Amino acid sequence: MTPLALTTIEIIPRVLLLVVGLLGLIFAIKARANGGSGLMVAAFVIMLLTTAAAIAWQYVSLDAASWISRGNLSASDLSLIFMAVAIPLDVATAISWLLVALAVVKGRRPRATAYPGFAGPPPGYGQPGYLQPPN
Repeated sequence: MTPLALTTIEIIPRVLLLVVGLLGLIFAIKARANGGSGLMVAAFVIMLLTTAAAIAWQYVSLDAASWISRGNLSASDLSLIFMAVAIPLDVATAISWLLVALAVVKGRRPRATAYPGFAGPPPGYGQPGYLQPPN
């Protein structure tokens, strides 16, 4: 098999991640419209961008062997290039997962609580985004 065919097969899981990330972004935007957290939207945007950049880098790096054979780069230069690309991609992935964790933690907190000495919301009025039938 050619390197291009092997790379195309290798990116199938990442393409599936793009599809799942796109669905997640759609659901996060819908949840945001109903009062959900914007952190989840940001997390999915970062995940999609990171995955797309990783797919693009995989195709760009197909020609890495010829970079050395042409005499333009040494093996250590090539290693430095791969590290310089991998570190930002990994940092962006970690940031997106951190945003997911923060959105989950933020989503579990009650939104409208009364301060001591103040009354809570009147009966029949729930938290924003959630419908409650009046009593």
